[in-house]
Amino acid sequence: MVTTRACLAASVLLACSAFAAVPDYKLGDVAAEDVITPVPLLVVNPEATEALRQKVAQQVHLIVRHVPSTTAEAEADLRDKIVKARADFIVALETALGGRRLTEADVQTAAYERTLRAARQKARDLPFEKFAPLWVRGEGDEPLVAAMVQAVREVMVQPIVATKDTNVFPSGQSVRLLPLKGFAEAPAARELESGGTLMPSSRVLSVWRARRVAETSFPVGQEAIGKYAATFVRPNAVADPELTEVARAQRMDGVTVNDTYETGQVVVRKGQTIDRKALAALAAVREKSLIGTLQTKLEEGQSFAGLIMNQTKWTTAGLGLVVLVLCLILWRLRAKPSTALVLASSSTPEETAGTRAAGGDPVWRERALAAEGKAERAQQAIRSGVMGWMREKVVRSLSTQRADLLSAQQKAEVEIRELEQRLEQLHTPLQQRISAYEARIVELEKDLAAKGEENRELIGARISVARQQLMVERERSRSGQG
Repeated sequence: MVTTRACLAASVLLACSAFAAVPDYKLGDVAAEDVITPVPLLVVNPEATEALRQKVAQQVHLIVRHVPSTTAEAEADLRDKIVKARADFIVALETALGGRRLTEADVQTAAYERTLRAARQKARDLPFEKFAPLWVRGEGDEPLVAAMVQAVREVMVQPIVATKDTNVFPSGQSVRLLPLKGFAEAPAARELESGGTLMPSSRVLSVWRARRVAETSFPVGQEAIGKYAATFVRPNAVADPELTEVARAQRMDGVTVNDTYETGQVVVRKGQTIDRKALAALAAVREKSLIGTLQTKLEEGQSFAGLIMNQTKWTTAGLGLVVLVLCLILWRLRAKPSTALVLASSSTPEETAGTRAAGGDPVWRERALAAEGKAERAQQAIRSGVMGWMREKVVRSLSTQRADLLSAQQKAEVEIRELEQRLEQLHTPLQQRISAYEARIVELEKDLAAKGEENRELIGARISVARQQLMVERERSRSGQG
């Protein structure tokens, strides 16, 4: 038992000395001696990680939301406007002509001219000189309408953004066209990561350029029709830098460059200038030393709990043996007076008569009563003394065990608090601290399932402390303080 405690104490001293041996260098310092890692390490290389993240960030193209259904909406709007303009024009001309039916000759009348001027005031861009004669003669205007719809459809196949500039994006840049059902729709995570189509930024048109394309798609003599059709060309896409940043963050999540160090490998060499890479390696060595120190202390606490449990077992066995011996003594003392009385009472009548004749009856009776009283008082004294001693012994033993358990719990709290402070001083990332607490809780729960009742209380106390700290770290993570 003494040897075990000595080994544990030596382990703690070695772990503490290992932690103390890690120098606390600052950025730009010069290492005074070699620093060797006692355990394998996996350390994030800050500079290489930053370079890789920048490279990955450049691979994420600007996301352009594209709503293809806008084309159908523009076509429907164009047809509705022409239908309404035709109905209004015919009603107004028939009213001007006294309500009679229209004929081809009405095109030459003054009423026709007045109605045409009034219609142009309502729809300035509509080429009435092309449509009105057809409406008066009762002929269909579908060929003209179909030509305008076709022009709008062809230009709106390409993404169009709401800007007056000719060049929407810098030349030579690619964008990712992400088709959606509406501008307010949020794309799924999978679509955000790899959905859409890559295309040159030159294929994204401004609304001004798209309308010029639609306007000039008509032959000579139909410029008015092209101009009216161009008014229905509208934006069907929008650049989304915020969504691009979200996609870039998803792509860079978990992108790191790690340096691997084997046990006994030199982390920092003598004379080396301390840079960010060396600082990260030193912090990792210091953190591993802290965790090793805590592990050693926890093992020492578990061994101490085992010693307490063994001592309790031996104390209980000893108390049981003492109680058994005392019960045997009490039984023997209780049996002696009864035997004396039986022997006295079983004497022959001749012996009794002789004793009485000799005058010994009163003396014998007094002695017998005195002896019986002394025996009874002795039994009571022994019973009260033994029970009081047993009660005091049991209460004292239980109090000692409770004090030991409380001391072990307080010790565990102090150790966890010291580990947290040291990890915070090392600027350990919040997620690593949470992972360390979670891993420790799992190990303690495994130990809890395999240990005895007394050790269960000790390990349960350590699990409770570790879970409290885990809750604190998660609250920091939610509030952005980690």
